[in-house]
Amino acid sequence: MRDKVLVVGMDGLRFDRLVALEPPVLSGLMAAGAYGTSLLPYGEAAAPRTESPGEIVPEDTAASGEDAATLGEGSPASSEDTAASGEVSSGRVIRSRTDSGPGWSSIATGVWPDRHGVVDNAFTHHQFAKYPDFLTRANAARPDLTTAAFFSWAALAEHGAFGPAIGTRFVLDGYAITWPTADKQVAAAAENHLASTGADLTFVYLGETDEVAHDLGPHCPDYTAALHTQDAYLGRFLDAIRGRPTFAGERWTVLVTTDHGHVDEGGHGGTSIEERTVFVIAARLSADLGGADLGSADVGSADLGGARLAGPRLVDVGPTALALLGIESDPACDLDGVPLEV
Repeated sequence: MRDKVLVVGMDGLRFDRLVALEPPVLSGLMAAGAYGTSLLPYGEAAAPRTESPGEIVPEDTAASGEDAATLGEGSPASSEDTAASGEVSSGRVIRSRTDSGPGWSSIATGVWPDRHGVVDNAFTHHQFAKYPDFLTRANAARPDLTTAAFFSWAALAEHGAFGPAIGTRFVLDGYAITWPTADKQVAAAAENHLASTGADLTFVYLGETDEVAHDLGPHCPDYTAALHTQDAYLGRFLDAIRGRPTFAGERWTVLVTTDHGHVDEGGHGGTSIEERTVFVIAARLSADLGGADLGSADVGSADLGGARLAGPRLVDVGPTALALLGIESDPACDLDGVPLEV
């Protein structure tokens, strides 16, 4: 069996809204796989909320050091006091907004903002040369792998959060062509890649949920529609995987995550539970799954029992994907993340 991994990121997706709205594909993955939530170990209480996913907040409006989040040595970053003021025994303090830049950079690199250097959407002091994304690491460790990244937020490519060494990068600008259009084209390109190439490690970013939440909040009908649209794209990805001629000899794991949440009125950047709650969903699509619907009773050994992951963090996503491909993390990389038991 050849191991394969698909990572799907849905920007600004609040977990409580996901659960309440019951999108069928995501709900099926949760029922047949494993999932859990944690709190981001950062946020700036005194800073104004980011009004759009690409907005760069001026430095002089940033929160003071007293509002910075703190992270202890080996902390799971899953308790409510991780964003309290004060410094913990390790002396490690994270000053960062709960923005898309820090969130996706943490997912990509496996380290928190105090290491990868991205503290807002400006990407000003990024350290991607020191902490490259997990697809770039996969290419370096195993040049035989087919890697690809698809995203509708061009900043992720422009600033190098997902670097040029990735085998395929499909980049669109949601601001230029509208987010629904960009996501639709990204989804189509990713679906084709998953169906027709040797795809080993694939990352797909979808952004409309975040854009809608900024404009109207996460409780509006438009947010529901955006989530269900993205859920349908995810279903097409899984159908493409199951339709591969080589699927019987492959062992696929799907990871789904987000970068931050939103306050009820829309926006993020601060320290509220709604802004800091993130999730990871993991499911295994085995050859014996056949054509069964995900989450049905007939899933055989592919069923992970709807198990709860213990405080999965954004920084764990990359190390998990690499571990599933048999790539061990070099201790010299000094990653914060660890592989999840999925």
